[in-house]
Amino acid sequence: MTKRGALSVLGSLAGTFFFLVAGVSHWLFHHRGRRRLGKALLAAGIAADGLFLYSFLVPNFPLTGRVFYSGRTSGNRVALTFDDGPRPPYTGQILDVLKKEGVTATFFLLGENARRYPELVRRIEVEGHRIGNHGMDHGILMFAGGARALAQAQEAEQAYLDAGVTDTAPLFRAPHGWLSPVAHRALSRRGYQVTGWSKGVWDTASPGIEAIISRTGEILRPGRILLLHDGWSGPGDEDRSQTVGALTEIIRSTRARGMEFVTVEQLMREEDLL
Repeated sequence: MTKRGALSVLGSLAGTFFFLVAGVSHWLFHHRGRRRLGKALLAAGIAADGLFLYSFLVPNFPLTGRVFYSGRTSGNRVALTFDDGPRPPYTGQILDVLKKEGVTATFFLLGENARRYPELVRRIEVEGHRIGNHGMDHGILMFAGGARALAQAQEAEQAYLDAGVTDTAPLFRAPHGWLSPVAHRALSRRGYQVTGWSKGVWDTASPGIEAIISRTGEILRPGRILLLHDGWSGPGDEDRSQTVGALTEIIRSTRARGMEFVTVEQLMREEDLL
């Protein structure tokens, strides 16, 4: 299912529920004389509909299960993460910057890209970074069952192993952060820690290097997990050069504020989650 398709289904479900509640409320109000009950039902229905939409659309909402999206705020540690890779030339350029600056990051790789570029997957691990699971093909898991979610994770895991990775992180980040309760439960039982992010800076929209740097400075605080992108799904080409161009200043300005970069797992260990 595509992103647009998932949003269409979600909108249809929410709309159907709303009209059903509105119809019953109207019947109670006008035909049964139960005005207070009709009003109360309508208000409750609107609130429930909003909660339903919010729980699906907001990646870190806990209704579908625990999502780790922020660590301890009393320390000085932050985590740098990259999604949708690996993809040349950007993953290699990002690795060059991280090596130069002495920073360790967490890469949530797509299995399809790991199969295309196994040499980049190996380099990520060899240079000390951690590899988390982002599914095989960026398929939307908003309404996925447990079997489908596990198939996405396991196929991607196999792609990492085939590329030569020896130790993957037990982390799963759903595409767009959308994960059904059933899928969440299945992945958690399999040993994955479902991982979100504190804030993103919309670097995929190519807002400009200065905008990416500025947005990062505004949101990066102790314990937070920053979301950036080094790749994309599918066979086409996209531009991640602005992310690469902003990375050095992001690292140096964050360190100048007294913070240090760690992996997501290191943030989790401080919370006794691993």
